[in-house]
Amino acid sequence: MAQTDIAHKVRSSVFRRVSIALGIVAVLAAGIFGIARGVNAAPRQAHPIAGGFTLTLPQMQQMIFVWASGTPQVQALARQQCAAQGLDAAACAQVSADVRAAWRDLMMRDPASVGRLHVMPHLAARAQILRSLAARLSLVPRLRLPALAQATNATYQQISSPQWVERNFVKRAWPIILNNYVAVWATAYEQTTLPPGMTPTGSQYAALPDAYLSIANYGQASEIPSVYQPYYLPAGGAHWNIGIVTNGHSLSAVPITDVGPWNEDDNWWDPNGTSATPPAGCPVSTTLHAPDATSNPLVNGICPNGRLFRRLYYYVLYQHDGLPFFQSAAYAPSGTFADGTRWPTAMPYRCAETAAASINNDFVACASGMPGYNGNHGAWLREGDNDYPILNQSSVDLSPAADAALGWTYPSSGLVLVNVGALP
Repeated sequence: MAQTDIAHKVRSSVFRRVSIALGIVAVLAAGIFGIARGVNAAPRQAHPIAGGFTLTLPQMQQMIFVWASGTPQVQALARQQCAAQGLDAAACAQVSADVRAAWRDLMMRDPASVGRLHVMPHLAARAQILRSLAARLSLVPRLRLPALAQATNATYQQISSPQWVERNFVKRAWPIILNNYVAVWATAYEQTTLPPGMTPTGSQYAALPDAYLSIANYGQASEIPSVYQPYYLPAGGAHWNIGIVTNGHSLSAVPITDVGPWNEDDNWWDPNGTSATPPAGCPVSTTLHAPDATSNPLVNGICPNGRLFRRLYYYVLYQHDGLPFFQSAAYAPSGTFADGTRWPTAMPYRCAETAAASINNDFVACASGMPGYNGNHGAWLREGDNDYPILNQSSVDLSPAADAALGWTYPSSGLVLVNVGALP
């Protein structure tokens, strides 16, 4: 089946449907904090807020990861910032509640701004939400918005350090070394269309940026190209799931029911290909758009050769609108990469593109040496569009029930260890 057909089918039956009520988020009893999805898809705009200060979408993203976090170590840093600014516990909790409410509002009214795939931005709603957040924050006693933004940026940069993640999370999250677990940032979402027996808020489920996982779990074999079917559709049926560990809590066998965040073709848990020759049977066009179109092993890894090497690299060079690969009509580079001397940069094993491409320079745990990856562009999607700019380093999305089981208030962002050992 053509990839454009797959895209249409995925959007109609698999992509998430976030349904979140408006209203102010309740103040947390034990801290502050909650979630978001990546900020994406439209040019950044500054919006006027109290005192002439402006709030940008990247700043909002930083607020989400600092003031709406489920990770206790991040919550502690936010409380320190409150104390340094003379805010009491009630005011600190109000900041968290206001940020959380604005985030939920963006998820519902302008999902493109928080990383939803295949949706157009709603700039008017976005501007109104950011203005409303500023107005609410301006009512917090003793709070000064410029100082809050500076403190948020400083804390965000601190928690984005690989050294901080290793020292403050990885070594504390669980008392023993766990094979096949990878430290990543998680965000959250609510999916309204689910397999039988599952409910949006009562069931644990997750999304990973590989559409074929959820397609396989839904039993839609015809929507997966035949070259990949042996890897995604094992004998006995597909039951792709992950385990989650964080701060003394653990979840097992959380099913993958959707695709995201950010990308639909970044199976970041798989290694890179190493051969510069496409394997036999790889559906490569006989008329390449350029002589060197298949001369890089990162691109050639699109075709399995004994195991699944498919990663997103070829998406930043080629619109994936059909087979065979690398045809002239499908060539449309995104960002700074192109054939010849500007091939995609190889990302480390088990490192998501979002960690490298985020405009907020997250570089969490794996991509510290790759600033400005592809001009902050994401991968080409199956319809020929792309994610730009990427502002979120998240590698997995979790449901409300999964958040609750981790001791987080939905929606939450935070650090988790993800068990990827059973994934194709």
